[in-house]
Parts: sequence; C-alpha cells; structure tokens
Amino acid sequence: MVVFMGTLYELSILLFEVPTGVVADLYSRKLSVCIGWFVVGIAFFIQGIFPFPAVVIAAQIILGIGDTFTSGAHDAWVADEIPLTNPGLTAGQAFFLGQRASFLGRIVGPILALAFSLSGLTTVLWVTGIGFFIFAIAAYFWMTEKGFHRGDQERHFWATFVEGFGIVRLSRLLTLVLVVSVFYGFASEGFDRLWNKIFLDAFALPKVLGFDDTFWWALFGILTQVGGMGLNMGLTKVLDTSSSRSITSALIILTMVLIFSILGFAVTSSFVLASILYVVSRSIRRLLDPLLTTWTNLFAPPQTRATILSFSSQAHSFGEIGGGPVVGAIGQKLSAMSAVVTAAFLLMPTLPVLFTARKQSEET
Repeated sequence: MVVFMGTLYELSILLFEVPTGVVADLYSRKLSVCIGWFVVGIAFFIQGIFPFPAVVIAAQIILGIGDTFTSGAHDAWVADEIPLTNPGLTAGQAFFLGQRASFLGRIVGPILALAFSLSGLTTVLWVTGIGFFIFAIAAYFWMTEKGFHRGDQERHFWATFVEGFGIVRLSRLLTLVLVVSVFYGFASEGFDRLWNKIFLDAFALPKVLGFDDTFWWALFGILTQVGGMGLNMGLTKVLDTSSSRSITSALIILTMVLIFSILGFAVTSSFVLASILYVVSRSIRRLLDPLLTTWTNLFAPPQTRATILSFSSQAHSFGEIGGGPVVGAIGQKLSAMSAVVTAAFLLMPTLPVLFTARKQSEET
C-alpha cells in the first residue's frame, strides 16, 4: 500500500512537472514557488481534517502537483538571483549552502513533529499545512525576484516547452543527466517506502520515554540530517561546482558507497550496523539532490532553466513509477529485504552512465 501511495504521488509529478516548469519560465519563478507551497499546505491540511483512505490518496495527488510548482522553479529562482545578490557565489555553491539550511530545518522538524504527535497525527498534519501557508505568503510579499525577466509576448507555453526539449535532445550531457535521474528513481522508491518495515520485521524497537516507533523514526531522521550536513560540508571543500567532471566524479564515488550501504542495510542482522548503514545511505541520498541540480544547471540556459530542471525531476519520477511497482511486488511476494536488495541492484546501471558522462565532460 505504501509503495502504491508513493507511486501515485510520483505519477502526479510525472504528469505536471514540466508544464509547471514552463509556467515558471514564462511568468514568474517566485509565483510558481508560492503556488506550490500553498498547494502542498492544502494537501497536508485536508489529511488532518479528513483522515480517511480516499482523502489520503487524493492528497498524494495534490501534494505531487504542489511539488511540481516548486521543484524546477525554486532552483531556477536561486540561479537567477545569485548573480545580483552575491556575485562571488556560484549557483552550485548556493544550492549546497541552501541544503545546509534545509538540514537544520529537518533536524528541528522531527523534534517538533514528535512533540505535536503527543496530540495525535492530525495535529502534526494541521501544523505542517499551516506552516506551508505561512511560507507561501511570506515569500510572495517579502522575497525578491530581480533576476527573472519575462520573455516577449511572442513567447508562449508550447514554444518554451519545445525549446527546452530541443536543448536537452541536442546536449549529450543533459541527456545523460536525465538517464542518471531515471536510474536513481528506479532504486529510490522501494527503499524509501520499505526501510522502516525492515526495521520492524527484523528488530524489536523498544519504547523510549513513553514513545513508540515514532521515537526511532525521529531519531533516524535527525541522524540523517546531521550525516548529510557533514557530507555536504566535506564535499564542498573539494568539489568544483562549475566543473561537470568534478560533479560526475563525486556522483560515481557516492553511488558506489550508496549501493553497498543499501545492500548491507538489507542483509545485516545487527541493529547497530543497520542503523549506521541506513543513516549513511539516506545522508548520501540527500546529497545527490544538489549535485544533480548543479550538474543540470551547468547546461540550462536562463530562458528555459526551470523547464529543463523540471525535465530532470520528471525523469526521476518516471524512474520511481517504473521501479516502485516492481520493488513493491517483490516485497509483497518475497520480503522487504529482497525488495531493498533489488533496489540496490537497480542503482548499478547508473555507474557506466556516470563514467560515460565523466569521459564526455573531459572531451568538451
């Protein structure tokens, strides 16, 4: 069921990702982001008010649509504003700095969720929804958008889509970026939806301070953010965010470690080792996002930047839709462990693609 819910969410992203990216390129990155946050807030809020299966399923579709308004637009907005607000900073460096701020928020988030959960899950959903409403309103009225300039009136929705698609088709490196995103999507859905089942099936999680399993999920969430923060800070010291070769080299190393950590997590009988490998794998997964965004942004011209970034996100969703049901079926027929092992093997084709991309980067 959880894999089905995730697949439904990714399907809505697949359908709406590029159209909303085109909207961001045509009208306003800031407006697109604010709309997205508001729609996400609605998705959480209605789940809190109406905690019924049909409503929860519908909320996944709404949540996916909201995310499509923010994904490409948010990164394109940052890339537009950085040259004006901080000329000494590259867009890639800004993406990594932004992720550090996100890590801090994700550390505080599980703690707050744990506290609000004492009043019930519906309270957590209400508060989350209200928080997104506040973000949307505050961003619209107080954040600037000076780097984005709307195209002339001759430019329209379909022309923007065609131009963005043509740029991707003619750029071998951008095409390889999309292929990598698809393979990451193949592997991620099963692991994301089944990792907690592996813990519950293999280990008896003790209650702590009166909390049930939510304590452990919150703890793992905090440790993942701390680990991701450490990796982020370490990588930015050696990574050249303006070099495609440097980015692909980092992706190759991280993907190798990710494959082995997911495999080890799935098969180990040690709770401590499983916890460590889970935190390592999730921390690496967090780091892949700014790396892929930075890599894509290197080849995306400003006028179609949000559209092309949306193509990358859509490719990831396509992979999740393709891989999610397969991994979910394996989990249902065999075991969650078998499904997560399959997810690790689905990551392996990423490596030859990344090696090809690195070689291509050296030739250009």
